[in-house]
Amino acid sequence: MRRVTGLIGLILLSVTAISGLPDLASGQPRGAQSPADKRFSEGSELVQLDFKDVELAVVIETIARITGQNFIYDDRVRGRVTIVSPSEVTVDQAFAVFESVLKIKGFTAVPGPSGILKIVPIRDAKESSIDTIKDNRPSPNRDTFVTRLVPLLYIDAEAITNTIKPLVSKDASMVAYAPTNTIILTDTEANIRRLLSILEAIDIKTYKEELAVIKVKYADASTLGEQISEIYGASISSASANSTAATRARRSASRRGAASPTVPGSSGGSDSKVRIMTDERTNSLLVLASRTALADIRELIRKLDVPLVGGGRIHVYYLSHADSEELASTLSSMLSGQSQASPTPGRTGAAGGQVQNLRSQVTALAEGITLSPDPATNSLVIQASKEAYEALVAVIEQLDIPRPQVLVEALIIEVDVTDGIELGVSWAINAINGDQQFYFSTAKAAVGGGGASQIAGVIKRAFPSKDGINRDEGSTATGTNYDAVISAAAKDTNLNVVSAPHILTSDNEEAEIRIGNNIPIITSRVNSATGNTAGLASSVNVERQDIGVTLRVTPQISEGDTLRLKIFQELTDINESLQSGVGSADEVGVALFNRKIENTVVVKDGETVVVGGLISDRWRDDVFKVPFLGDIPGLGWAFKTTTKELRKINLLVFLTPRIVRSAEEMELETIRKRMDFEDDLGESYQTDPDRDQAITKTDGVIDKGINPAYDALRDHSGRYSPRRRAALEAQFRDQERRIDNAATSKAAVSAYGLRVKIYSNEDDAAAALMELLDAGYESSLMSNSAGDELVYELLAGPYSELKAAKAVAEVLTEVYDFAPVVTVLEGPVQSRGEPAEESSQSVWPEPTSPPAEERNE
Repeated sequence: MRRVTGLIGLILLSVTAISGLPDLASGQPRGAQSPADKRFSEGSELVQLDFKDVELAVVIETIARITGQNFIYDDRVRGRVTIVSPSEVTVDQAFAVFESVLKIKGFTAVPGPSGILKIVPIRDAKESSIDTIKDNRPSPNRDTFVTRLVPLLYIDAEAITNTIKPLVSKDASMVAYAPTNTIILTDTEANIRRLLSILEAIDIKTYKEELAVIKVKYADASTLGEQISEIYGASISSASANSTAATRARRSASRRGAASPTVPGSSGGSDSKVRIMTDERTNSLLVLASRTALADIRELIRKLDVPLVGGGRIHVYYLSHADSEELASTLSSMLSGQSQASPTPGRTGAAGGQVQNLRSQVTALAEGITLSPDPATNSLVIQASKEAYEALVAVIEQLDIPRPQVLVEALIIEVDVTDGIELGVSWAINAINGDQQFYFSTAKAAVGGGGASQIAGVIKRAFPSKDGINRDEGSTATGTNYDAVISAAAKDTNLNVVSAPHILTSDNEEAEIRIGNNIPIITSRVNSATGNTAGLASSVNVERQDIGVTLRVTPQISEGDTLRLKIFQELTDINESLQSGVGSADEVGVALFNRKIENTVVVKDGETVVVGGLISDRWRDDVFKVPFLGDIPGLGWAFKTTTKELRKINLLVFLTPRIVRSAEEMELETIRKRMDFEDDLGESYQTDPDRDQAITKTDGVIDKGINPAYDALRDHSGRYSPRRRAALEAQFRDQERRIDNAATSKAAVSAYGLRVKIYSNEDDAAAALMELLDAGYESSLMSNSAGDELVYELLAGPYSELKAAKAVAEVLTEVYDFAPVVTVLEGPVQSRGEPAEESSQSVWPEPTSPPAEERNE
C-alpha cells in the first residue's frame, strides 16, 4: 500500500482486477447498473473476511484488492473495526459487508469520476452524485445511499411526508414535490426498501380526492365551514369577495402548525388537501377531500345541521329592571375586552364576582356576537350562536336585577345674621277720656328667630316658624297724652327654609335640586348711526343667567347599608355691594357672586349629614315712612325710619338618605311622608283612615270638589292608609328579627368537620391518619368504647365554612375511597394532628346536623 501525502491527505488505492471479475476501470458509471443487480459476477471466487480491531484503512485496502475497485478518501476516514465471518462469502457479499461497516462508522461510498468511489461522511452524501432511481425497480437490501423518486397516485405527498418522516435515517432527507405529487427520498437502499413497502400499503384508491357540494339546510354555511376547518385543519374560502373566513382559517391553521389534528390524506396545515369553500347565496359548502374524509365530513354536517328550538342566531331578551342602552354598552365593552370607566351601579360583593367569572366564559365566545338595544321595548336584540347566547344570558341575569333606590330628604336653610340699626319714632297717644291709647310706630318690626331651639324645631318639622320675636332695647319718653319711643333694635338670628325637597333616585345616579331665578344680563352694547337722524341708535345683547341654589347629590350604596354621598353645592346671586364699585347694571351688567362646595361624605342609612359654610354679604337700605307725613321736608324725619344693614346669609343643607330596596319600603315611605304633610297642614287636612267614611274636619265647609288638595289627600289615604303603614312596619320588624336570629344561629356554629371512617385496628387507623396528614389534610383520631372493644374514628377538619368541608369530602370520596359525613361542631374546637391515646376521650364535641338552610346548599 502506498500513502499519498498532501494538503488534503487523499489516499488512492488501485489494484489489478481479480481474474473473472468485470472490468470496473473502464469508466462506465455505476449508476448505469440496476440497483437490484449484483455488483460483481456470480463466478467470482469466495473470500474470507476476518478482521479484529483493525484500522478502517486496512479494510478499505483489502476490499479494493479483492474487488478491483478504486477508492479515494481523506484523513477524516479513520477508526477501528472488527468483522467476524466464520464462512467464506462472495465478493459481492463482501462489498455489501464493507458498505455496512462504512455506515456504522458514519461514512458511505459515492460514485466519483472514472468509476472511482469516494468515501465521504454520510451527511455529505446528499450533496454528492449518488445514484438516482426513477423507475419502479425493487431496492436491494444494502446500505448504499441513493436518491429515489417515489410518485404517489392517491394520497397527498406533502401530507404523507409529515407522517413517515420519523421513519427515515438520521442523515437522510425526504422532500415532497406537490406539482407531481412525488416524494424525493435520499437514504440507504435498505431503508428505502422498507419505506416503499409502507407507501405501497397506504397509497390506495380510497384517498383519491373528490369534490362535493353539500347543501346546508338549517345552520349558517360560513359558521359550519369554519367549525369543520378547525377539526380537519383545512383551508377555507368563500364565494363572497368580502368574506374574512379564509383569513381566519389561515390564521387558525398557522397557530396550530404541525400539531393540528389530521386525517389520512390531510396535512393539517393551511395547504391541506381538505379544502372548503362556502357559498353564501345558496348556503352551501363545496368540499374537496378524499373519499374517506368526505364521508366523515358529510356525517359531521348531518349531525350539526339540525333545526334549533326557539329560533336561530337572532334572539330578543326583554329586560325587567336595567336600561337597555346602558346594558348594551356594558356588554359590548366586555365582549371587546375593554373595561368600563366606572362599575355597574349596584353591583358589589359576591354578585360582582359572579359576573367576573361569567365574563371570561362569554369573552371566549365573543366572536360573532352582536348586541343592539331597543329603547322602545327596553330589550336587547342579540345575534349569537345558541351556546354564546346562553352564556350571555347568564351575565344579563346577574345585571338585570332591581336596583336599590335612595330617598334623599334635603332641608336647605338660610341663617341670616344681620348687624343693623333701625332709627325711628314710636308714638303712643292717649284718648281724650283716657280709657284707650292709640299706638303707631315709624320703626320697622324686627323679625327674629328662636336661637338654637328654633333651629331644632325647623329640622324636626322641616318647615320654618312663622312667628317672630322682637327684642327692643332702648329709651322711652313719656308724657300725659303721648309716649315716644326711640328704637334701636338689634336683630337676632333669622331662619328661612329655602326648600325642603325629597328626591328619589337610583343607586349611583345623580339627583339635582335647583332653586332660584333666571335673570337677564347685558353682555354687550352697540351704538350705531341711523340713516334718517344724526343721532346714534343703541342696541344691547342679553343673555339669561341662572342664579340661586344648586344641589347635586350622587348616592352610592356600599356594604353594610352605608352610603357614599358625592355632594356638589353652589350658590349664585346678585352682588349689590360689588355693583356700586363696577358701575351701573344697565351699563356693565349685573355683578354676581358665586360660592360652591364639592365633597364626598360617608353616612349610614337614615342618618343626617350637614353641609354648610356658604356665606354671602348684602347691604340693604330701607326707608319706612308714614304716607304724606314722611315726605314733609325736615319734619318728615319724625315720621319715617331709615335702615342700613349688612346681611350675612349662611346656607346650611341637611341631607338624610334612606335606602329603599323594595316596593313595600317605597309604600311605607309614601305613607309616612303623606302623614307628615297632613300633620304640618293641621287638623283641616287630616283624613280618616276609612276612605268610605271620610269626614271633613274643619271650621269651614270643604266638600269634594271645592278643595282639590284635600280631595287628593283623601284619595291617597284610601290607597295607603295608616293601618297599612302599621302592617308594613310590623312586617319589617319581623324580617329584621328573622335576620338577627339567623345570624345568631350561624354565629353559634364554630366549625364543620368530617367523620371519615371507623377502624377496629389501631394500626390501620394510624396509617390512614398519617396518609391524610401527609396529603395536607388536618386530621385526628378519636377513640371510643363500643361494648367490650375499642374503636378508632378518623376525623378531618375542622373547617370554618360548609362549602370547604363538602369540597374535602368529595376529594376523600373520589381519591381515597372513603365515605365521609359532614357534621356541625358546636363550641370551641381545637385541631388535632396526632393520634389519640388509647384512654383519651373525644376531642370533638358531640356532632349535630347542619341547619336546614345550610343543608340545602
